Amino acid sequence: MTVTALKDAGFDPMAWLTTPPDAKPSPLPATPPTAARPTACQPLSHAEELAKATAVARELISRGANIAEDYRDYVRLGFALANGLGPDGRDLYHMLCAHSTKYRMRDCEKKWQECLSKSDGRTSIATFYHMARQAGVELRELRVKRF
Repeated sequence: MTVTALKDAGFDPMAWLTTPPDAKPSPLPATPPTAARPTACQPLSHAEELAKATAVARELISRGANIAEDYRDYVRLGFALANGLGPDGRDLYHMLCAHSTKYRMRDCEKKWQECLSKSDGRTSIATFYHMARQAGVELRELRVKRF
């Protein structure tokens, strides 16, 4: 088999070497691609996430919403805030749990420390926002200071 026959048979990785020097390159697009707009999937900075969570917590408190009345929600809230905000979520956890008739500061702090030390990422801050939506908070309507 000749070299010419091999070239006609399929892909030629050396084709760029045999391109005539007077061949025109392919034209560039007329307009450059626009910069990607931020989406809801892009993560917020820690400060932005804390500001957003604080705004949501304030809205829940102003509505008198109790999102941690039963033990399951109490624990889910703890892990959501611990995973999403780390130690900075402590005050929000206490503020939100304090609306429960079962709230005891010492027990709440013990559960918070447990959530913080055992957080494994399975429950994210999105769980907290979901709980807030279930309580009637429209996250899109909240004004959050961007850093």
